[in-house]
Amino acid sequence: MKRSLILIVVLVVLLGLYWLVQSKRPVVSADRPFVKCDSAAVSLLRVEAAPDTVELMKEGDNWILVRPLRYPAATRTVASAVGRFKQMQKLSMVTDRVERASEFQVDDVSGTKVTVGQGNKRQTFYLGKAGPTASTCYARMEGSNEIWEIAGSHASTFKRKAKDWRDKTITELNQADIRKITLKYPDQTVSLVLEDTTWKISAGALKFDGEKGLVDRLTGLLSRMSGVDFADTLAPNAFDKPDLDLTAEMADGTTVDLKLIPKDEKAEQYFLRKAGASADFVIYKSTANVLMKKGEDFRSKPEG
Repeated sequence: MKRSLILIVVLVVLLGLYWLVQSKRPVVSADRPFVKCDSAAVSLLRVEAAPDTVELMKEGDNWILVRPLRYPAATRTVASAVGRFKQMQKLSMVTDRVERASEFQVDDVSGTKVTVGQGNKRQTFYLGKAGPTASTCYARMEGSNEIWEIAGSHASTFKRKAKDWRDKTITELNQADIRKITLKYPDQTVSLVLEDTTWKISAGALKFDGEKGLVDRLTGLLSRMSGVDFADTLAPNAFDKPDLDLTAEMADGTTVDLKLIPKDEKAEQYFLRKAGASADFVIYKSTANVLMKKGEDFRSKPEG
């Protein structure tokens, strides 16, 4: 009898703990959106996170960064941010005392202030610190005293430096359409020409059939290349004597022209200028190393 009583008490305690855990677990309700907007109709996005302000606008089908400078925006980055609005479901109101806004980081000092526009309509709200778990955060609409715990952790999606909203794409080509590559160095010029299915390599007196796998690594990088940062203040003549002057010719006759110079004496990164681009880029040394190949680098290596 005594043992049964102990088991009953344990069971009651466990049931109580289960109820307590369940009662504190957020329940997402699909009909309680924190931000009411049609993601497809969003045409403006402004993010103010001290000390920076970034503003993007949709022009036609394209997103453009318009503040702090004008530049094409990274499509996937903007789409990720806009897609967050439908995830922001109200879970529970934490408090309606606006004096506690700083505590939850939903004020002008510590919050991430987001303005979303649809035509002439604007909504502004603050994203604050994470909730009790990483799956929620706090938020407050501008002009409202109500501080809500909402589904998802979103601040890092919006709180980005301007460079991370910019499109860092350097090249976006069809690898199979690359027909010729010329690598010009101060002391050597290397030519790679595709004849049927064979890459012919020429470097001064050196002439041979290139190893396909080695050439594919170069053409693969050329077809899809992105920078890691931008260099907006380089002089027009900064690339007059480049370490590498690369020209890729495509099947349709168009060309892609790239010039590289080391960023500093350590050359851990390189500056890259693409002909016709509105900005210069920064790339990693590892990326530069794939581009900066000499003739012998395309020869098959003997086994063993």
